[in-house]
Amino acid sequence: MNSSRAELGIVYGRRRVGKSALLSSLQKKGRDLYFEALQKVELSRQIQHFTDQLSEQTGTPRVLARTWKEAFDALTPHLRKGRRYIVFDEFPWMASGRAELVSLLKYYWDNRWKTNSGLTLVLCGSVSSFMLKHLVHSHALHNRKTFEIKVEGLPARDGALFFKGRRSTFEMSKVLMIFGGIPKYLEQIDPASSLSHNMDRLCFTKNSFFLTEFETLFKEQFKVIKTYELIVEALAQGSHSREALAGKLGKPPGGGLGSYIQALEQADFVKQMSPLALDGERGKTRRIVLWDEWLRFYFTYVKPHRSAIELNTGSGLFDRLTCRSLDSYLGLCFERFCLKNIPSLLEHMGVSISEVIGVGPFFRQPGRGAIKSPGAQVDILIHRQGHILTVVECKFQTNPLGLSVARDVENKIRVIKPKRHFTIEKVLVSAGPLSRDLEKSGYFHKVLGLEALFAPPPSV
Repeated sequence: MNSSRAELGIVYGRRRVGKSALLSSLQKKGRDLYFEALQKVELSRQIQHFTDQLSEQTGTPRVLARTWKEAFDALTPHLRKGRRYIVFDEFPWMASGRAELVSLLKYYWDNRWKTNSGLTLVLCGSVSSFMLKHLVHSHALHNRKTFEIKVEGLPARDGALFFKGRRSTFEMSKVLMIFGGIPKYLEQIDPASSLSHNMDRLCFTKNSFFLTEFETLFKEQFKVIKTYELIVEALAQGSHSREALAGKLGKPPGGGLGSYIQALEQADFVKQMSPLALDGERGKTRRIVLWDEWLRFYFTYVKPHRSAIELNTGSGLFDRLTCRSLDSYLGLCFERFCLKNIPSLLEHMGVSISEVIGVGPFFRQPGRGAIKSPGAQVDILIHRQGHILTVVECKFQTNPLGLSVARDVENKIRVIKPKRHFTIEKVLVSAGPLSRDLEKSGYFHKVLGLEALFAPPPSV
């Protein structure tokens, strides 16, 4: 916005992640213009809404525009000189899902607007498939886009700000493993109330905020949601290879299923992960995981009990439905929670990001046939310069951890089969304490508590 040249930017990310709040917070009345499109309306209504906003924000009579060309002609006099910050929010809706508006915008940018060196124009949207195909990777905007921002969920240390210091790191971790770092979701949390009270109010009573959130998300993102729903519901039960997922859904593993997976990945709902490659090895087994925290919780606990929830007006249903399995559920979520907050862990491990060659989960399937070999899964494996492998074990439990944890990690290292010239470092991230035996063993190079996920970077 303070650049000495005209800037054309693209901002995108999933719904509820805070794109509009970020962009509107920079707006100054009097010289900046913010246009928000309407969802699922015909072209003439969309254009009328645009010109209504133009009239209201500039204090000028509304222009009767029948085409986007006429609407842009009306906008142009307001962009010719001076510092101007303009936002087209939900641009895919403005374009009605078609690329023609992108071509028209290119013409006006090249010939009418960019001559003002004080202009910053931002195109923003939540329909990731449209934003990536027609804007980020657009031929029309090639060499015209000057910046691109993908807005993602907040890391734990920023998500903690919503709790205003009133909840423990343990309880905040639970909330973030259920809802993720999505600002709109965290805004719903009452920091003066416990997790159980918040969950009852937001998810497990009639007309609660999150009861229809899945449909809201997917209907805005995809035209027909049935196949997408089947995919994420299957992944809520565990990660799958594409072939295994195809078998579970009764679909061929080819292009059709691949396009659904790609669209879900672009929207940050799923992620395709390969085991970390070492010394030129290529990870052969790719797994598809459900990357969105709320979707996993919804399909595990809310959807199966939705009929009861829609009748419930009391409290306590969350505890009754989850009491037997929530601890193990969150234990499985903790690995992904740590992975999403890996920059914080690296800081508290004393590792610079510039040292990191690769980071991610490591998994190896058991061998089959005549020669059988054990399989293993490492929560997080970090490959660093200097031939260093850091094995990170993540445990979300309050009971003291015993020597069995060290034995498990040692077995995983045998399966990895690191070459002799590698140094193996072992790191434990734990919500609870260590037993005296484990502490005395000195097995782990470093032990980090939950504070490492939430605390600011350690001082140098």
